[in-house]
Amino acid sequence: MEKYLKPEELNLKTYLQAKANTRSTKDDLEFRFRRLGLERLQYWKLKTLIPDLVLPTRFYMGWKVRTTPWGVPLVALTPCDNQKLLPGKHMKEFMNLREKIPQNPIADTLFPKWKLNFDTHQFGVIGRAHLKRIAFDFHRIIEVTKYLANEEKLIFDVHSENIIITYPDFTLRLFDFHLFDEHLYEPSQENPSPELDHIHMIEEFIRSFEL
Repeated sequence: MEKYLKPEELNLKTYLQAKANTRSTKDDLEFRFRRLGLERLQYWKLKTLIPDLVLPTRFYMGWKVRTTPWGVPLVALTPCDNQKLLPGKHMKEFMNLREKIPQNPIADTLFPKWKLNFDTHQFGVIGRAHLKRIAFDFHRIIEVTKYLANEEKLIFDVHSENIIITYPDFTLRLFDFHLFDEHLYEPSQENPSPELDHIHMIEEFIRSFEL
C-alpha cells in the first residue's frame, strides 16, 4: 500500500485510526485508504497500456457529503477522483435502439435486448475516416482486455458509460473504469470467460459502424 499512497496520506490514516474508538472504524479506514491505492494502481495499469485513450485522473482522499431525506448532511471519508473535462458524449448516446433482438417471451418482456445502431448524425456528422479510427481504438481496447484477463487475471470492466467520443474531433476516450479480480465474476452460459462479455459489447459497437 505504501507504494501507491503519499506519505501525508499514510500519516492521515495513522492519525485517524488512532482517534477511532472501535475496531470496525479502524478497519473501515484501512479499507478506504487501501481502495485509494487500488484506484491508482488500476489507473496506472490502463494508462501504461493505452496512454492516449485514458483521461488524466487525479486520485485523492476527500469528504463526500450527501443530504439525507431529513435534510441532515451525511459526511464520509472516501477515495475521490478529479478528471480532466472534455467536450463529448457517452458512447451510448450515439446509439439508436430500434431493432429488438428476439428472445423467449419472458426475456423479451423483462430483459429486452436491442441491436445497436450507431447514429453518425446524432451530434454532428461523423465521417468514415473518424469511424475507422474509433474502430481501431476499440480493437486496441479489446487486445488490452484480453491481455489483462490472460496474463494478469484481471477483468477490465468497461461499459458504454465509461466511453466518451469527444468533440469536435470525434476521438475515443476512457474514464471512470475499474479492474476486478477474475474470481469475482461468475461465468455466464454465453461466455465462459467473464472478459468476453465486455469484448462482445465492444465488437457490437464496431459492427454498428457498418464499415
